[in-house]
Amino acid sequence: MLMPLRFAPCLAAVVVAVAACGGGTPPAAAPNAANAANAAASPSIGGPCSADADCPSSYSCDKDDPGGECSRKCATSADCGPGGTCTPEKECLASCRTNADCTRAGYVCTGKAPDAYCDVPESAEKH
Repeated sequence: MLMPLRFAPCLAAVVVAVAACGGGTPPAAAPNAANAANAAASPSIGGPCSADADCPSSYSCDKDDPGGECSRKCATSADCGPGGTCTPEKECLASCRTNADCTRAGYVCTGKAPDAYCDVPESAEKH
C-alpha cells in the first residue's frame, strides 16, 4: 500500500531529524578547568587526607602522619601500582628517588632504590 502524499513531508522531517542525531559513540567531553582542578585536588598514593574518602579507591587515610597520608596494605610493590612502593611495614606509599621527589612538607625519601618511598621520619608520627 502506498503512503498518502500528505504524510510525505512528515516522514521527510523524521528522516532528517534522525540523521542529524547521528549514531555511534558520542564525542568525548572536552577537558575544562573544573575537571583539571578536580583531578589535581584529588590526593594520590601518599597524598594528604583527613578521611578515607579523600584517598584513591582501595586506599585509606593514615592519620598518624602529619596531614594524613593515603596508603593501603601490600605484600609487594606490584600491589601498589604505578607511583607506589610497598614499605617494610607492608603499606603502599609514594615512590621516590630523592628527597626532591617528596613534595609534602616534612616528608623525606626513605629506603633504597628501587624500593624508596616518601614518608615522615618516625619521630614526626603521632602515636
